[in-house]
Amino acid sequence: MKVAPESAIKFYTNEMLKNVIGDAKGESSGNIGTTGRLIAGGLAGAVAQTAIYPMDLVKTRLQTCASEGGKVPSLGKLSKDIWFHEGPRAFYRGLLPSLLGIVPYAGIDLTAYETLKDMSKTYVLHDSEPGPLVQLGCGAISGSLGAACVYPLQVIRTRMQAQHSNTSTAYKGMSDVFWRTFQHEGLRGFYKGLFPNLLKVVPAASITYLVYETMKKSLEPG
Repeated sequence: MKVAPESAIKFYTNEMLKNVIGDAKGESSGNIGTTGRLIAGGLAGAVAQTAIYPMDLVKTRLQTCASEGGKVPSLGKLSKDIWFHEGPRAFYRGLLPSLLGIVPYAGIDLTAYETLKDMSKTYVLHDSEPGPLVQLGCGAISGSLGAACVYPLQVIRTRMQAQHSNTSTAYKGMSDVFWRTFQHEGLRGFYKGLFPNLLKVVPAASITYLVYETMKKSLEPG
């Protein structure tokens, strides 16, 4: 429910923005340079994240209920409880650190993937189109690079999402999460769970890019 629409929105917006930037520079969408790719990728990630953020928050709450050993409510019941007890704004709690993380992540991920793909065509494949194995490899490297760079912001976002706003220990904001994490756990606290996160992100990014390239090629006219 979350990954499919997020990926669709991100890739569509990225292609659209690359065309816009290319038109503004008088270049094709494939020749907008690293800066153009970073801008297009970052904005595409922001649009996609904002669109699916309520689903992301509800997913995090469900995972928290399961890990705490309590009764796990249904998706509909949990969404209704958040709406009535915490208000509609609660569905966007933690959006700012999420955007601060997703903009550089999506920018780095998409830019690194396209750059690695171009480099493979030039130096390895001698102008041949990359096949599935190359696409998987480029996706794995770009996904792990992006995820590692922004992981501290993901930790902050997840902790803000998982809390209930009506508790006495609730975080007061992004800076409060940062300082309390730093005071009690040190710098290592911001990278807690990085390895299992990479175990999820790397294959997911690889497969996503492979499916994207396959669908893009099959939908091209002619």
